[in-house]
Amino acid sequence: MTLGYAWNLSYETSYAQISTGVRRGTMVGWGFAFGRGFVVLLWSIVWAVVAGIVGGLVIGGSLSSLVSNPTAVTSNPTGFITGFLAASFLGIFLIIFIAVIGLYATIVKVAVDGALSQLEKSGQYNRGSYSTGSQSMGSQPTLVAPAMRKFCANCGNALPGGTAKCSNCGATL
Repeated sequence: MTLGYAWNLSYETSYAQISTGVRRGTMVGWGFAFGRGFVVLLWSIVWAVVAGIVGGLVIGGSLSSLVSNPTAVTSNPTGFITGFLAASFLGIFLIIFIAVIGLYATIVKVAVDGALSQLEKSGQYNRGSYSTGSQSMGSQPTLVAPAMRKFCANCGNALPGGTAKCSNCGATL
């Protein structure tokens, strides 16, 4: 038996599997999707609280100058108002920036973790069989493109890298 690649698949592989690069049974269920959505919702609340604290500290810092030195306001009201408005705009910008970036990062992390767990569950991915990629890009593993996946020429089973025998039919590769 010889080891085939995605373009040399066995007779059991359908056109849909070849065109999408995905084997049947990999669609996530609604429970899984709502569970991941709930995680994103909770993290968005956390990011909103963190952003509100940072923004409140920036805006509150300018208000504390009013309370600590009220005579400065009466001597230069234009400067105080300008400073307060600048601090307010900076605070609002930080609130929006932290909340949006945090939400996007959460969505990416939850989506990638969910995709990897579903691929593991379906047998199309094994965390130990792929390289970890560049350390500067984080610790998530690098997936092999579906077109380069190895399949058993005898039964069409997806094979992890470096295997000598098919785990499904036992054919020597």
